[in-house]
Amino acid sequence: MSETSAETKKKLLESAKKEFLEKGFVNASLRTIAANAGVTTGAMYRHFKDKDAFFCALVDEAIEVTTKAVMTAGVMTHAHSPSPVTKEHRKVEDQVVNEFLDYIYANFDAFTLLVLKSAGSTHEKFIDEMCDLYTKNCVETFNWMYKQKYAARKIDEMTVHVLASSIINSFVELISHQVPKKQAVKFINNIHDFFHYGCINLLEMKI
Repeated sequence: MSETSAETKKKLLESAKKEFLEKGFVNASLRTIAANAGVTTGAMYRHFKDKDAFFCALVDEAIEVTTKAVMTAGVMTHAHSPSPVTKEHRKVEDQVVNEFLDYIYANFDAFTLLVLKSAGSTHEKFIDEMCDLYTKNCVETFNWMYKQKYAARKIDEMTVHVLASSIINSFVELISHQVPKKQAVKFINNIHDFFHYGCINLLEMKI
């Protein structure tokens, strides 16, 4: 009995992931992907038009989840949450961080591809894009906090960019160094504490 189209696609994606993880996007070979999946190149092209299509299929969900997590730093989330200095708000933040960390470790290969193997692909600037998006959300939220009188001090955008990029790169370090999850949880909680209380101090927020 011949295999279904879905089964062929699954084999191709498994083969592509292995090839990208071993060689990176630029050096990965479509012929090798097809051969290792036991599929002709013609059959392969019926599912994926090019190498980038393979890569996107493997990482797009991870990008969507990451973007959603980054967007929680926006004004809309804070406007519909408890006051930023309350324990209740901190619990909401902790939940977002822990759920995102769980997702990373459940999909570690996808994040490895994005962080370490994406040069030359559509998503080669993934980290920079997330840093910029997180900065944008933080700037808007900090300005909103100032207007709402949660914060007594404004801080410049460059400072916010450095802080936001540092938080994003804290997660990148976990992937780059393949940190075991147990250690990662402790590390991220430490980083979260540092930036949470640091921002309260920097913005001169009353606890």
